[in-house]
Amino acid sequence: MDQVKKNRIHSVDALRGFALAGIVIAHVLEQFLASFPTDEMRAVMFSGPVDYIVDTVSFWIIRGKFFALFSLLFGLSFFIQMDNAEKSGVPYKTRYLWRLLVLLGIGLVHNSFYSGDILVIYVLFGFLLIPFHSVSNKVVLALAVILFLGGGRFLSFGIFGNDSIIALNIENFDEKYMAAITGGTIMDVWRVNFIALIGKFNFQMGVLGRGYLTFAFFLLGMWIGRTRLFENLQTNGIVLKKIILWSFIGTIAMIPVFWYLFSQMESIFDFTSWWSMFALAAYDNFNLFFTIFLAAGFVYLFELPKMQKTLTWFAPYGRMALTNYVFQSIIGTFLFFNWGLGHVGEFRNIELLIIALLIIGAQMAISWYWLKRFKFGPIEWLWRSLTYLKLQPFRISQPLPETVNL
Repeated sequence: MDQVKKNRIHSVDALRGFALAGIVIAHVLEQFLASFPTDEMRAVMFSGPVDYIVDTVSFWIIRGKFFALFSLLFGLSFFIQMDNAEKSGVPYKTRYLWRLLVLLGIGLVHNSFYSGDILVIYVLFGFLLIPFHSVSNKVVLALAVILFLGGGRFLSFGIFGNDSIIALNIENFDEKYMAAITGGTIMDVWRVNFIALIGKFNFQMGVLGRGYLTFAFFLLGMWIGRTRLFENLQTNGIVLKKIILWSFIGTIAMIPVFWYLFSQMESIFDFTSWWSMFALAAYDNFNLFFTIFLAAGFVYLFELPKMQKTLTWFAPYGRMALTNYVFQSIIGTFLFFNWGLGHVGEFRNIELLIIALLIIGAQMAISWYWLKRFKFGPIEWLWRSLTYLKLQPFRISQPLPETVNL
């Protein structure tokens, strides 16, 4: 039993590390712009056939999938924390609220470097998970399905159209944002990224609906935890294989649907009609099915002894996901932005992919080395210490202290 539980914990950590690796690749290929590249940048990025292949593979396999997997695991982790607290008789909701506020502070610091930060959004939707902790499984799953089908986006479009929910009344902000990245100081980047928080809210809650999807994956992850589905899958290979099969079928089935819907639009970036809303919803469901396929496939491979030895390397990377997530952004913005080395727009897609793999490899090695000596990653330790308002043991040799309830 202990070995099964240990494998289960390692598999969750490894799956989280796997998700983070995909996020790193997506961000590096975007050169941490959190915006569309200029025509000059695209000319360099697509210098040859292999660059188009990298972009195509990224579109079909990475973009929109690994952030979803990361979000699903956040919902699962929320359930695990609440469930463990209830089993121990510890009132955890107040502490969880404080824990989210601490994460908000970390997210705001991270956002100052990279405006594509997701931690701030995780905190906002993390607050909404608390009341859903006591809601029935049927309601949780039903709401997740409604959001996946486009319910949040349709509501936003019906009320606001494709207009911004909160107006960003700054003339030529996009040009100023790009100017700060390509020619500004670190203070300039911090300034525009703080203002860009408004744009982040519009992106998450507007017609693109990334926030609605994030919350849907939170709910799905919580539902998976409450139904013990993840635990059962590791002991029920038949069910796991069925999920892999049907998620693959769903993925393939959604391709012609979203492809046809987008082909009937005048522009794939013209989100001014209900038709475009349905096209976006279809693409979201393609990502949903493929995300489930990735998660189930990873769990299946992790249960194979030969594959587990390889995939376990992702576990330390996943245990230090917060530290690695923040530092890959600092490394990336230092490499590309003018406040650092200023190489934005100078690399081809294939070169960007190699850079991403080097960052992943380095962080995986550092995580493995670090966790041989320390209980947590440095930011995880800070987060935990601030959560309990008490310095937590850092080195493995240190005993666990008594904690206090908030």
